[in-house]
Amino acid sequence: MTVHETITAALVPAMPNTWARELPPDPVWPALVFDVDSEPEEAWSMAGGYTAHDVNVLVMATTMEELDVLLPLDGGGPLRAALEALEHYQYEDESGDADYEPDPRIYARYLTVRLRTPRY
Repeated sequence: MTVHETITAALVPAMPNTWARELPPDPVWPALVFDVDSEPEEAWSMAGGYTAHDVNVLVMATTMEELDVLLPLDGGGPLRAALEALEHYQYEDESGDADYEPDPRIYARYLTVRLRTPRY
């Protein structure tokens, strides 16, 4: 399974409207979109062969209350739990409020986590 497939499989049970890279036209709210920035890590271990993946998640909803359930600012929530349960989860890098510029009536939060997968 690719890293995108792995993340999608983890998040869809917690958020059915999960999309990789971009939202579809006229999305149903709440919705989640994620992207992945990957970088090989040759020196991370003696034999090398790992890839670090920064997973950037943006959750959007029509109310702050929905965001407070899905991705609370103080930790927890079903989306964090889904990502933390991944085999190659390392840590949460950052999270907070975000802007969703295409529609100012939509509230958003972001979460960035690090995964590390072996390449061999």
